[in-house]
Amino acid sequence: MVTHVLKRNKKKQQFMPIKIRHSVEKAAKEAKLSSARVKQLVLDVAEPVIELAKKKKVVKSTDLRRAILGRLDRRTKKTSKAWRKFDIKRRS
Repeated sequence: MVTHVLKRNKKKQQFMPIKIRHSVEKAAKEAKLSSARVKQLVLDVAEPVIELAKKKKVVKSTDLRRAILGRLDRRTKKTSKAWRKFDIKRRS
């Protein structure tokens, strides 16, 4: 089964787990976490979200974002803050 992501503009695109991994990695590096901590965060945050998404036919991008940020908030506020800062910059 192929999973698709429903974007905010209502377009669908094929789900690409690497995008989630890279996003978490980038936010963690921006938060100046050690490389070991970055790897652990990807395992603790990105991988469970990816596994949940793979079980669905369609997943909303907003649901993915919410799931990732919720996990980041519980593990490292610094990284979730970096993610949100990037998000604001990207949207403006």
